[in-house]
Amino acid sequence: MNREILDYIKSQRVCVLSVEMMDGSPHAAAVHFAHQDNPLMFFFETNKTYRKSEALFGREETRASVVIGTNEADMKTFQMDGIARLIKGNEADLYEKIYHGKFPEKKDKAHGPNYVKFVFIPTWWRWTDWTKPEGKLVLISQ
Repeated sequence: MNREILDYIKSQRVCVLSVEMMDGSPHAAAVHFAHQDNPLMFFFETNKTYRKSEALFGREETRASVVIGTNEADMKTFQMDGIARLIKGNEADLYEKIYHGKFPEKKDKAHGPNYVKFVFIPTWWRWTDWTKPEGKLVLISQ
């Protein structure tokens, strides 16, 4: 993936995550995220009582979309479709390293029965950058 895209993702802290609920309807929320570059994975936390948890606990994987870059002043956006699911096995250590590496202030609340860790794995993405002198740049995954 283009280094400019990865640098942009790294510079951001918040995205909009949308998950497919059990009845097929979408649910979107603004959330903090952390990621790793290769393979590209996004890590999140939530509370078991929040709506998005219904989709995460209702099936092994749920269809999801993520948008990073909703600030009109940036003139850049990264949109992805993929799957969201609960953290599995050895991913817990990776989650701790990456998510709490970016948000160390959240480590103290990362315990308890309502704490939920999950991952988003993109299957498609689109990068749009309106800041280029030659005009809008659009890159799309294969």
